[in-house]
This record gives sequence, structure tokens and C-alpha cells, in this order.
Amino acid sequence: MLPLMHPVHLKLWVALAMLLGASLQSGAAAQDSPDPGEELAARFSFERGARELDRRAARWAKSRECVTCHTNGMALVAQPLVSKNRAAIRETRRFAEGYLLGHLTGELESSGQQGSVTGLVATTAFLAMSDARTGKGPTPAVRAGLDHAWSTLDESGTWEEWLQCNWPPFEADTVFAPTLMLVALGELGDVHGEEALRPADREGAAALVAGLKTREPLGLHDRAMRLWASRSFGDLISEEQRTAWREELLLAQGEDGGWPMASLAASSWRHDSGEPLSAESGAYATAFSLYVLLRSGVERDDGRIERGLEWLRRNQRESGLWFDRSPRRDRHHYISHAASAFALLALDTP
Repeated sequence: MLPLMHPVHLKLWVALAMLLGASLQSGAAAQDSPDPGEELAARFSFERGARELDRRAARWAKSRECVTCHTNGMALVAQPLVSKNRAAIRETRRFAEGYLLGHLTGELESSGQQGSVTGLVATTAFLAMSDARTGKGPTPAVRAGLDHAWSTLDESGTWEEWLQCNWPPFEADTVFAPTLMLVALGELGDVHGEEALRPADREGAAALVAGLKTREPLGLHDRAMRLWASRSFGDLISEEQRTAWREELLLAQGEDGGWPMASLAASSWRHDSGEPLSAESGAYATAFSLYVLLRSGVERDDGRIERGLEWLRRNQRESGLWFDRSPRRDRHHYISHAASAFALLALDTP
């Protein structure tokens, strides 16, 4: 039998273990967060960007064991269209399906954000968009995820338990989730026809639309998301709103061709440092704005779109990533992953 440890020694070992755990977590965060000092690429390369997106998605799944809007969630949406690595696409999907079904069946223990309403609803939406973009029907994982989403949808037409922890633009309010899900359902229906959406899905979509109509948009990012969702759900916004919001998004473009995060922000978005959000052009705001504009009917040969796409080509980093400063917390620039996904999608949109 091993001798009992002296209480003082036991406390020391516990403290050391906690320090080690914090150190390992900090190390993982440092490796997962892009380096703001990385040099700009000498020459733009779409292929290098797609490879880096694949690599970042795989690393996040391995180190964090979850699906998030800032990182591998948007990779699920982009990879079927921009990546030539079929194995990487399958692996990102396999992990996301395992994460979703594992929590839905109870095989994975839900704790904190792991298995939260936010994680499961968002993963369902991202997988649904992946299904549409890979040409698959709604897979069993997406069907199960949609059943869960509708069972947790509140009467207000949103998921009130959605994380609102000041990680804009994805986890700052309860209006992002309905627009994301409407985009996903719209893509499934557009690709696979009416039979892709069951009565429960159509009822859920109607509830999301009705709920959004009762709430004024919180900022230009919110208006852009509604503009994107309205491609498939035309009754979400009026024709006047569609025209006005598209023009507002175009007018937010800077002289250098990019868009600043400050132009998209809701009034509640705050950086932990107390600084206002950047008024300089950034990768996420630029890539997101361009992609939504292209999806909402602005032609690619429009001079404003061409200037924006040129901004993206000029601002790719050596690794292939598009860096952007976190709108909340430095050392956690995870939004760069979503920025890179949107950049590749915008650059690849005909």
C-alpha cells in the first residue's frame, strides 16, 4: 500500500496539476489562435488558402473536440466548394457528425459549452449547408439535429439559451441563430427541392421568420444575415429593405476596397480592452460582406466587388490564412478562421 500523502503536499500537487492544466490550455489556445505578426504573402494563392483552412479545421477538432462558428463550423460550409482534399472534407464532416450525434444520444457528456444548445443548433446548420453543397440529401445526422433544434426552439422564434457571451458576431445575441438556420434550410431546399424539408422543418422555418420580424436588426451584420437568408425565404424582409440593406452594405466599403468590423457591429459589441472596434478594413468584415453581396445578386464584375476581392488577394498571409483581430479578446483571434472560409467562398463565387 502506498503511504498517505501529507495534506500540505497534496495541496501542492493539486495546485501544480491545476497550473499544468492551465498551461496546456493556454498553449493550445496560442497554437489555435493565428499569429498577428505573420507576414503578408508575396503572392496570392487560392490553393494555399484552402489547404490552410483544411489544416486549421482538423487541428481545432483535435485540440478542442468541439464545433464552433468561429472555426471548423465555417470550414464545414466552405470546404465542399473550395477544397480539393476530399479526405479533409470527409474528416471535418465525420468529426462534426460524431460531435452532434454523440451529444444527442448521450454518448458524449454535455458540460458547459460542450453539447450546449448553441453548439448543437449551429453544428446542425453547418452540416445542413455542407449536405447541400456536397449534393447529398439531408443526412441522418442533420435530420436528428433538426429534430433537436425544433424541440428546443422557444416560442419567441429563437433559441433563448443561445450563448450571449460577447463573442461577436456569432455569440453576442439571439438573432444570429435564426438567420443561420434559415440560410441552411434554404440551401437544402434549393438543392434538393421541397422534399428535403419535412413539415416540421417548414413549421420551424415559419417560426424563425415570424420571430425575426418582431425584432429590429441589431446592426449591419444582422441586416446582412437577413439579406442572405431572404434568398430562400423572400417574406423575411420587404423588397424595399432588400434594396436598402444591400446598398448600405456597399456604402460601408472603405476607400481601400475592404470593410471595417466597426461598420457591421451592433451597439453591444465590445472589445475586452475597452477599445472601439476597428475602423480599418479587416478580413472577416470584408470577406463576409463580399460573399453576402454576391449571394444577394450583386454581379461579380461590379467595380466595388472587384475592389473588395483585390483587397482579399492583397491581404492573405504567408500560411494561406486571412488574419483578423478578435472583436473581443486579443490572443484569441479565432475569427480569422471564419474570415478565411468566407474569403475563399467570395473569391470562388462566379
